[in-house]
Amino acid sequence: MNGYLQPTIAFVATIILIVLLRPLAIKLGITDVPDARKAHQGEVPLVGGVAIFLAIAVAMVINNAIEGSEYWIDRQSLSFLGGSALLVLVGFLDDWRGLSPLIRFIAQICATLIMVYGAGHELLNLGALAPSGAVIFLGVAALPFTIFITVGMINAINMCDGLDGLSGNLTLVSLAGLGIANSIWGSGVYLQMLNVVSAAIIGFLILNQRIFWRNKAWIFLGDAGSMMLGFALIWNVIEITQSSADIISPAAVLWFVAVPIFDTITMMARRIYHGRSPFQADAEHLHHLLVRSGLTVGETIGIMCLLAVVGCTIGLLVTYLGTADFIVAVLFSLTGLAYLWVIQTAWRTRRFFGLPVSEPAKII
Repeated sequence: MNGYLQPTIAFVATIILIVLLRPLAIKLGITDVPDARKAHQGEVPLVGGVAIFLAIAVAMVINNAIEGSEYWIDRQSLSFLGGSALLVLVGFLDDWRGLSPLIRFIAQICATLIMVYGAGHELLNLGALAPSGAVIFLGVAALPFTIFITVGMINAINMCDGLDGLSGNLTLVSLAGLGIANSIWGSGVYLQMLNVVSAAIIGFLILNQRIFWRNKAWIFLGDAGSMMLGFALIWNVIEITQSSADIISPAAVLWFVAVPIFDTITMMARRIYHGRSPFQADAEHLHHLLVRSGLTVGETIGIMCLLAVVGCTIGLLVTYLGTADFIVAVLFSLTGLAYLWVIQTAWRTRRFFGLPVSEPAKII
């Protein structure tokens, strides 16, 4: 029964906390206001991420108490909550008052160090990535590479947070793919964290998505939420790829997070090409391109999630077939280049698969 307890508590607690925090956020002005780049309807509270974090913490503590554990929370969970708390706090302050990118990067690096030294989660090897099939160990480069990858994933999910529920849905698909791989090749040893985070995301999406009676989002993740989800995703990626169980290779796991990786690298490359800062926000992501091609927000999110599902399927398939890591990585790189070419061509010609691409317009 306890295997279902944490996810259930996280799901219910997320919904309750959003209902409680929403009016407070409106009163304090912690809302997302429409502007030239963000054109949703009305002011929307930005406390979805805070609710998700608190719900996960409550679920972990209650579960440990029921199981009669000596401590309220174990070291691994404490490290996860510690790193997440730092990101949620900085993201919350950024949503509320605005912070410099430097402060955000410092917080992301500190969260990574909490993960490494608190939980022992570190990228020690890249798998059998050498053409000869030899395992590539990072050695002294392990810590800086772990920081680079973690900060990159946190910002990749953050950059995808441009439509109602997009970051949440993409993270949920990736976690589901990792869960399937874990169940097949890892006997479910790492499912606890995957399940509790996924349940909290589902609770958030119920109040965020344009479903049922709503024609607009009731709550947003905010930077607090999107950064935390990126942290949770890379936490599970490292746990699954660097464990002694050898559940899935680092090369194969790239496919589970292909959409945010491709989108982020493509956007940064385009910004640099046009002489802009790679971290300058704009409205030129794939989801913006799809919306400007005439698709609705729901259709756009559906397409993005379908691409994410295809990526997870490829990751599972190459693992099942035992495809060499070097070949998997080459295929991933070629797919990324194809993605970049399609996006660059579409923006340059103002057409996307035969559909006209409009100038920046309101996404409602």
